[in-house]
Amino acid sequence: MKIQDYCDIVDGALHLRLPLSQYVHGAIGTDNPDMLRQLDMLNRAGKKNIPLTIFGEKGTGKDLIAQHAHDLSSHVRGPFIKLNCAYLPEEHLQKELFGTAVRRDLGLLQRAVGGSLYLENADLLSQKLQNLLMNYIQSSEGQAKETRFIVSLWERSMQDGVTGLIPSMVYCFNQMIFDIPPLRKRPEDVLLISLQQLEHFHTEYRLRRTVSPKVMQAILDYDWPGNTRQLTQTVERMAFLSDETRIDSLELLSSCMAIHSQLQSSQASPSRLPKPRSLKQMVTDYEIMIIRQYVEQYGSIRKAAAALDSSPATLSRKITEYNLTRQEDLE
Repeated sequence: MKIQDYCDIVDGALHLRLPLSQYVHGAIGTDNPDMLRQLDMLNRAGKKNIPLTIFGEKGTGKDLIAQHAHDLSSHVRGPFIKLNCAYLPEEHLQKELFGTAVRRDLGLLQRAVGGSLYLENADLLSQKLQNLLMNYIQSSEGQAKETRFIVSLWERSMQDGVTGLIPSMVYCFNQMIFDIPPLRKRPEDVLLISLQQLEHFHTEYRLRRTVSPKVMQAILDYDWPGNTRQLTQTVERMAFLSDETRIDSLELLSSCMAIHSQLQSSQASPSRLPKPRSLKQMVTDYEIMIIRQYVEQYGSIRKAAAALDSSPATLSRKITEYNLTRQEDLE
């Protein structure tokens, strides 16, 4: 793709032929035909309380699609609640979802009534929890009908025959599917998302930044394996680090892209280990690092345990023992 497909270049500056707002749908910037078709599907079915399934590679913006679906729904005035099912042991997930009768804590299913509940990596729920969830959704009490249920899947369970979901979950969540193409298949969106991020930077920090045609073309020529997340973080780093209003340095772009790669690889770096106080502490620190690395790489306790030739129960016990029960503790 070339810049001239969307922009005029006047005195070395880029000028979109149409306002950026023409390409922004909620928080989603796109002119990709496949994305537009699926967004139109969401618009047409917006007020209907149909369960939604979202597919997409890591970093493609599944959270944005889930939030957009909530904003279009009849539950927009209610809460939007998210739970990542990949990072918590089964007993913690059950408490999060259903609460505890003894302490009378409301679970997320109760808190989401009147709004939307987004379950990320829902196919990593155990069969027991999937059955409990479907019993709740299909309950004759009718409370579940007041909630919009949205899930994203670690694997393409419905389309590729993977058995991560029980049959009743497949039947329930196969009604509406949003399949986000990776950014390398949406070249027009690379330009629009970059400009959208610069506009967000200006709104958030009151600093105007633009990019020169040669920098934008370099951005367009890259395939962005980290998808939208990598692109937006790179553009924002450039905006922060640039001393000039117009970003014209390919070296700055390269260094900002390198920062992302370093952050991705640093999770496996022994240099992040704290200075050990004893051999026991050194072993503990190393075990924590390995757990973090493998759960992040494989996306779930079950998959990480298999890679480590361990059992999910053992890994869950270690996570609880080291108090690594929150998603941010595992990143």
